[in-house]
Amino acid sequence: MMKKILFGIKNVKKIYKMGEVSVPALRGISLKVERGEFIAITGPSGSGKSTLMHILGCLDKPTEGIFYFDGKNILEASEDNLAEIRNKKIGFVFQQFNLLGGMNALENVETPCIYAGVKKDKRIKRAKELLNKVGLEEERFSHHPNRLSGGQRQKVAIARALINNPALLLADEPTGSLDTVSGDEIIKIFQNLNKEGKTIILVTHESYIAHHARRIIHLKDGLIEEDKINNDL
Repeated sequence: MMKKILFGIKNVKKIYKMGEVSVPALRGISLKVERGEFIAITGPSGSGKSTLMHILGCLDKPTEGIFYFDGKNILEASEDNLAEIRNKKIGFVFQQFNLLGGMNALENVETPCIYAGVKKDKRIKRAKELLNKVGLEEERFSHHPNRLSGGQRQKVAIARALINNPALLLADEPTGSLDTVSGDEIIKIFQNLNKEGKTIILVTHESYIAHHARRIIHLKDGLIEEDKINNDL
């Protein structure tokens, strides 16, 4: 039987060294996330949102604390193990899309499957299915990022994040570079994915965006100031 808790962190701290000075980014964060949750992490600039996102995405390790992801002790994992977790278990969506300019939309979505060793015909089929799922028009599949709008680029980025069917989707300010209409489209995609059972954590400084999530966690000065269920949905 699949465990209900996808990951848990306890008393996680992150301290950056700036020469002789120690700068605490996280001062002791404890958090459990169940499979199928849709969580928004909010807070002002400097509250620790990005640091927490990097730790949850296994892109960085905390200075101290406990972190278990899908039953594995992340702090004892080797770099190879962490790379495998990032590729197969976590999908990333960023504010600036991070698409490869020399590849078209379809090729961008395929890329993580190449590293995972998936055969070409299978990965092309899945990439097309996902681009259709996020609502990108088929005539855009062959377009490079510079011929796509911001909203279209973010759709490609979401499809790419989903290609290896990750357990967790992490989105860092995914609407930050978009106009309101495109931003609403992207949030709707996340809501639909969550309805299908995908676990999503979205970092945003916009309260309007955060209120589309079922659970809202507000950070301040490296601590959780509030962790509440959104009863407006």
